[in-house]
Amino acid sequence: MKMSFELLKKKHVMLLAVVLFVGIAAVFGDKGVLELYRLKQERDGILAYNASLERENAELAGKIKLLGNDKRYIGQIARKELGKLGKNEVVYRIERPRREHRAAN
Repeated sequence: MKMSFELLKKKHVMLLAVVLFVGIAAVFGDKGVLELYRLKQERDGILAYNASLERENAELAGKIKLLGNDKRYIGQIARKELGKLGKNEVVYRIERPRREHRAAN
């Protein structure tokens, strides 16, 4: 009877070792829980980046449409980016007074 108890004890130890090994592999392995969590985080970041690119593309498509159809918009862009003047616009240039440099006595 003592022999079968030791054999049973060895079987339990072996079973525990196998379960422990499988558990560790399931959590830390290549396709484990931690890797799954990391991949989900990466996917969420990519989805957020894609959404921002879609918004930017929509804005650019709207600007392209305006550039093709709206002369006032083209004029605004020309004035803003190229420094062009529109009809009846006057530029006033204000210069700062030069300070006199006095030598210290």
